[in-house]
Amino acid sequence: MTFNQCSPPSLTVKPAGMVDHLSSAQWEMLVPLLSVQVEYAAGDVISHRGDLLDHSLLLLDGLVARSVPHGRGMRSTVVALQFPGEFVDLHAFPLKQLDHDVVSLTATRVAKICHNALQDLLNGNVELARKLWLMTLVDASIHRHWVMRNSAMRALARVANFFCEYDARMTAAFAAERDILPFTLKQADIADATGLTSVHVSRTLRDLREHGCCTVAGGKLTIHDRKGLFKIGNFDAAYLYMPDTAR
Repeated sequence: MTFNQCSPPSLTVKPAGMVDHLSSAQWEMLVPLLSVQVEYAAGDVISHRGDLLDHSLLLLDGLVARSVPHGRGMRSTVVALQFPGEFVDLHAFPLKQLDHDVVSLTATRVAKICHNALQDLLNGNVELARKLWLMTLVDASIHRHWVMRNSAMRALARVANFFCEYDARMTAAFAAERDILPFTLKQADIADATGLTSVHVSRTLRDLREHGCCTVAGGKLTIHDRKGLFKIGNFDAAYLYMPDTAR
């Protein structure tokens, strides 16, 4: 396992991450519907914009991006990230088609859940439906934060804030705080996430390193001063609506 460097999570045990919003009883209801697991390599397009989808995916390991393609032969823009313990495309349950590609950024492992089976389960369980709805609302909250960050913050604060979010969501996924995190994003991806150019991102990475906050190198994000990084990024994790276990 190359991403989180721990043993693969068993579906008999509820994974950490956003799925921890579910109670143990609710998780046990979903497990029989998540029996099919699929692995993807880094760079694989898991689903294309406009594909008709009859299932959704729970990310068990790795990192996935939502990206909007600009046109044939042009690179796509990363507009959202999904971390282990998060549903990648639960929006496809009511929408059936997505307006973006879903791309594996690392070696990933996902569990599939068929929409017809999920519909049958939720028809008799309003509380479980509410919890799954909550997870899609959290995605919307994160999107609003990205819009605010990219329009109201200066460059250094934007990148610092992005790293703070990455740290917080990885802490939830690992169920533990770590100072060295796997980080496979390119400078162009960070630029997409923060509304900057790659050249500007390069400068801010240097500034954050010189401030002693963090370093990005060798596929890793090393956090030297978490408190200082949070201060520069003016970070408040409230918009992430983390499960109580991850706070």
